[in-house]
Amino acid sequence: MAIARLAWDRLPEEARDAVTSVLGVEPAAADTASGANCGASALLTLPDGRTIFVKGQRDRDPVRPDDDRDEEPGWWRPDWGPLDELDQEERVNPFLPASAPRVLWRVAVAGWHLLAFEGIDGRPADYAPGSPDLPLVADALAELGRCPTPEPSLPTAWDRWGYWCDPADEPFLAGAHLLHTDPAASNVLIDGDRARLVDWAWPALGPAWIDPALWGMRLVSAGGHTPEQARARVSRTTGWRAATPNGVRALTRAEARRWEEDAANGVWGADEIAHAARAWADLWR
Repeated sequence: MAIARLAWDRLPEEARDAVTSVLGVEPAAADTASGANCGASALLTLPDGRTIFVKGQRDRDPVRPDDDRDEEPGWWRPDWGPLDELDQEERVNPFLPASAPRVLWRVAVAGWHLLAFEGIDGRPADYAPGSPDLPLVADALAELGRCPTPEPSLPTAWDRWGYWCDPADEPFLAGAHLLHTDPAASNVLIDGDRARLVDWAWPALGPAWIDPALWGMRLVSAGGHTPEQARARVSRTTGWRAATPNGVRALTRAEARRWEEDAANGVWGADEIAHAARAWADLWR
């Protein structure tokens, strides 16, 4: 769910001064449109031309003394929020593929947490049929599939999609591969001759075929592929070799249900994605 976004120049002056202190120089800041779940995001350009991407989240609301939310089991506590996503993105960063931008520093001041990454001079991937970006995205997913299981505890694929699955589907989503879980075109930047996965706010552990399966849905929703064309594309990815019919059916059905729920709740932009997700899921029935 998208949250209220604050322009960089509307951040508290104390927060912007803290960034300048870390950098040793005042940067030129340009707000970015990426990262729907960011409280603030900007690309900072230094006098020497280097760039740094900063995403920020507000402090979480204080928990009342009589609030028992922390006793809730599982990952998605009732008080889970954008700051938890930022924390998780920072923890997993050292274990990401080499092409992923690295965390540089973090400051917490004036009610804001600002996490800085290497800047990337890239553009969102083009998912249209025949796009030269498609093999680069496949290579990025293959690189991710070779990553070892990260040390930090992460949610599982079942944690992420189990709510929309049938209980008997749980074994089909079991696995220990690092997953990005949101390969939308805006989260895959083309930088020269390679694709780079960014925005790791929702990493998970599961079978390696899940990210290719999610990419297939995005090829339909954002790239204009037919479900059959998308299947032909993702079936050539490295991670797809371990895919099982039951697993793919369970995941694509759950993803369609998730987007249909968002559409029913009036989430902006969810209608079109829900239609594509359902068409992608129906292919596997």
